[in-house]
Amino acid sequence: MELMFFLYVIVLIIIFLLALILLAPIAVAFDVNGGLSGVRSNVSLKWMFLSYSFSGQPDAKEVPVTNSTTSAEEGTTKEDTDHPLKNTYEMARKGYAIKGQFLHLMKGLLFQLHIRDLAFDLTYGLPDPADTGMMCGYLHTLASIVRGRARSFSYSLYPVFMEEAFDVHLSGSIRFRIGSFIPPLLMFIFNVKVLKTGWWFAKNRYSSGSVSGA
Repeated sequence: MELMFFLYVIVLIIIFLLALILLAPIAVAFDVNGGLSGVRSNVSLKWMFLSYSFSGQPDAKEVPVTNSTTSAEEGTTKEDTDHPLKNTYEMARKGYAIKGQFLHLMKGLLFQLHIRDLAFDLTYGLPDPADTGMMCGYLHTLASIVRGRARSFSYSLYPVFMEEAFDVHLSGSIRFRIGSFIPPLLMFIFNVKVLKTGWWFAKNRYSSGSVSGA
């Protein structure tokens, strides 16, 4: 009898802790600056009576110099290097096919955020100008969603089509509950189109690994 009572108390404590983790609000303040050389960030988290701050700095690492001769000696063939490129278009097409579900997920997640203030400035350029233009559309769509959720929001987007570029400044403060993210995530994960696309990516990755390891 005492053992059953002890187990009952343990179960209640576990349920209480899970509910506390899922439902207790978390406040986050952040300031992020980044470029092609790396990202510097300062983040502060507050959860009930706990508080934690941390900062990140880019690591200065030397980039190893490689050449085609070394790759050939290690057994890398042209067919191996070209293999990932064969499915690039198909992967982009598959990813673009679920853009509606992805934007719906972003909207669902942003709807659960209580954005007090947010400032976002981004200069970016991808290797392919078409990808840069596509990214511009996504970012403006997300910005329009955020504008309706934030008390104070300012942003600027500068696409660069002629070269690769990346410079970002992001600062603000938000509050959220972990449990509120679960419903939109489950709706996205178990969407039929998303499941089919995820299965295609998993199968393609497995087949790519089998070919490279053969």
